Amino acid sequence: MSEQIGILLKNINNDLGRYSDREAKKMGITQVQMSIIDFVYRNESKQELYQTDVEREFNIQKSSATALLKLMEKRGLIVRSPSKTDSRYKMILLTARARQFAKKIRLFYDATETNLRRILGDDSDAFIRNLKSLKTFMRSQLD
Repeated sequence: MSEQIGILLKNINNDLGRYSDREAKKMGITQVQMSIIDFVYRNESKQELYQTDVEREFNIQKSSATALLKLMEKRGLIVRSPSKTDSRYKMILLTARARQFAKKIRLFYDATETNLRRILGDDSDAFIRNLKSLKTFMRSQLD
């Protein structure tokens, strides 16, 4: 029987997660915390970021985002501060400690992306388009 797409995607996702987790452990954080730090670092200059942005970016439920952000706040990686435009909302800000990690994290993710694109070669753009099509299809099945 030929390879099954879903199984291959799951296996690659698991391997990427373990690879990122190994890097995160060097900094004393988790892979998920590393991803959130990177997300905030890349986007904080463009807009205020809130918990709902984390939920949307990582496709997670509100309860999961709440638990993750509370733990990150407890570990001194983020602070939540009243929004400058609407004090009912708390924006997510990186602490100095997380900011030190952010540059290392960005270098790691950039190197990983470069390696993946190198392996895919000229097919990388088509591969990304196909993955986006699969993502759209799977989301439509959940609606």
